[in-house]
Amino acid sequence: MNESELEQWYAALGVERGITREALRKAYLRKSYALIRHGADAAERERLRVAHDQLAAHLEAEEEAPQTTAPALGAPPVKTAATGGPPPNLIDPLSFDSPLVNALAPPLVAGLAIVVSLTPLGFLLQGFHVWIHEFGHAIIGWMTGHRALPLPIGWTAISPEKSNFVYLGLLFLLVLMLVAGVRERKIWPMVLAIVLAMAQAYMTWRLPQTTAEMWIAFGGVGGEFYLSAGMMALFYFEFPEKFKWGACRYLFLFLGAASFFGTYVFWKKVKRGEEGIPYGSMINGEEDAGGDMNSLHDGFGWSQHDIIHAYNHLADVCVVALVIVYAIFALRLNRLTARWWHPAD
Repeated sequence: MNESELEQWYAALGVERGITREALRKAYLRKSYALIRHGADAAERERLRVAHDQLAAHLEAEEEAPQTTAPALGAPPVKTAATGGPPPNLIDPLSFDSPLVNALAPPLVAGLAIVVSLTPLGFLLQGFHVWIHEFGHAIIGWMTGHRALPLPIGWTAISPEKSNFVYLGLLFLLVLMLVAGVRERKIWPMVLAIVLAMAQAYMTWRLPQTTAEMWIAFGGVGGEFYLSAGMMALFYFEFPEKFKWGACRYLFLFLGAASFFGTYVFWKKVKRGEEGIPYGSMINGEEDAGGDMNSLHDGFGWSQHDIIHAYNHLADVCVVALVIVYAIFALRLNRLTARWWHPAD
């Protein structure tokens, strides 16, 4: 590409030389939304997209070049990691592209959460832990078409009848996520929306009601594992700009790590016989026959061995999944997906 083309693309996006890829992306989104609001035709939006893709590819090539790319007359030189200068966004905590942030931030934040949970300040996190437990019930309820209201007092109200409003409402939210992912060219919201929509359809219309009730009961403690692990893993996945996920992900990572650690340690103690299965409920105490473990044991025929090993296996699967996700992003293997999704023209 020549300097004339570069100048045209910079002018089309209204940005200056030396801009980072993250800033370029945000500039493109602002202009793209402005064109949509003003009713611009598809050809004009396509020209803007091409300008963004070409500049993004140009900036990526400059970052990975073995030496400083020769700048245009009067423009500041572009520093790359190979020439001794830091690549763009290296220490930007809001960046999803920084290898330093991706490698160091998750273990540091998770480590801080674990340390805090082991101190007297840990009691401040118990409310969030309880709410994650209740959301574990509620999410299975919503996915199976039931109205569910998770309360941070240790109770989730779930309607026994299925609701078309719940099914269509959740499906509508998933479609919004899919559309936002398409507009902003982010593959992970699209994949997540499609997978969840397929799972929702099966769980609502095909899963037997008795099985759904069993998984709702299992999903409380199960949510302490899968929701907490999901909150940590989502640190790496870039969502549409309107989610403000760049900053919020740190809070989710912190709370998820604290909750997962507490649950993981407890159920490993149960497996070793150092703790008992938590029968009963938080509100009515150990004698509550309607507690989650009571329902699994007495209502659905799970043995104590089944309960203990099911939760321990889930814990281990979540740990393996987290290690895989961390390795992918710490080693920057995710860039292969990014290059496929944003090919250089």
